[in-house]
Amino acid sequence: MFMILFGVRAPLAVDYEIAAERKGNPFRVGIALGQQSRTLTIPRIVDLSDLTPADLGPALPCAWAPQRRAELAIIAVAHGFELAKTLCDPYSILPPRLRVGMGGFIGAGVVIGGGTLLGQGVLVNRSASLGHHTVLDDWVSVGPGAVLSGNVRVGARTMIGAGAVLQSDIRIGSNVLISAGSVVRKSVPDNHIVSGNPGRAVPRRAVPSTLGRTGDE
Repeated sequence: MFMILFGVRAPLAVDYEIAAERKGNPFRVGIALGQQSRTLTIPRIVDLSDLTPADLGPALPCAWAPQRRAELAIIAVAHGFELAKTLCDPYSILPPRLRVGMGGFIGAGVVIGGGTLLGQGVLVNRSASLGHHTVLDDWVSVGPGAVLSGNVRVGARTMIGAGAVLQSDIRIGSNVLISAGSVVRKSVPDNHIVSGNPGRAVPRRAVPSTLGRTGDE
């Protein structure tokens, strides 16, 4: 069955498209939420109000921010979609028995070590590296070129920026934002922002809901 791209405004929609084409199962339908599409090749883009029964099927929520991606999944399920299997670009290097939830994305050039566990809706962007026995809880986002050394645990809806480096054997809480290029050498509690080298953690405000939003992903 063909997959459906749910949310077509995010710039990384093109990465999803390319990975799907490389897998031999390109997206045939994209779902827009009142915004202009940034996709390249999807032949049919429809609004939720224009859905037909033929458009229902496995859907991948597409957004960089964990909160937005998780809430796109809520909207998709509410409209009769099911989450697709995590889309893994064939140019990634994965262990033979990777355990991964539904609705996520693993980009080109990603390297994942053995014993790793990825929750639902996890996004690992291009050229990131996850060491052995890494655990990413639901809806975590890992930016391009980030490095997570072995035995790192990351809580739900945490965002790790491009080029960040996380030392081995640390725990990162939920709803944490690790800024691009940061070097994290010790564990971080829930609801913090980390930046710098060495990374310094400060409290973070709650992330607002996006369920009523139809703008940029």
